[in-house]
Amino acid sequence: MVRHPAFYRHHRPRTRTACPRSLPTHQPELMKLTVRNYHLDGYGHVNNARYLEFFEEARWAFFEERGLLHELAGLILIVARIDIRYSRPAVEGDVLQFSCRLKTPGTRRIVLTQTITLPNGKTAAEADITLMPVHAATQRTVSLPATLARALEALSE
Repeated sequence: MVRHPAFYRHHRPRTRTACPRSLPTHQPELMKLTVRNYHLDGYGHVNNARYLEFFEEARWAFFEERGLLHELAGLILIVARIDIRYSRPAVEGDVLQFSCRLKTPGTRRIVLTQTITLPNGKTAAEADITLMPVHAATQRTVSLPATLARALEALSE
């Protein structure tokens, strides 16, 4: 991912809430991110394309903080579909909070619901994201390993 030069001058590390490493965890809050000027479009609010990046970063954190990345050895989870509902604008200086939960468990596809919340507690955007496991070497869809499927299913309860 290529970052805008302003990222390196103005970037402050985002803070992530503590999340236990044991599986499963039901804590959906993942991270916080401060909206910077380079996230904005000509209208002064976060550009719709930036939300895709925000959601992807939150997804990686979701798997990473729960110790699920090692379960993906040899697999990649590709985005097969994404449905974003924009509710309210986010502007420079807003500290956005991200949450992620499993909506539909499965072995051939899973659906995550991700939410971006504004500082006032209202939803800025919410997305249903369909992921499909693909074998990294063959690039063909496969079933999730049983251990990963069970861990993800436990997160939906």
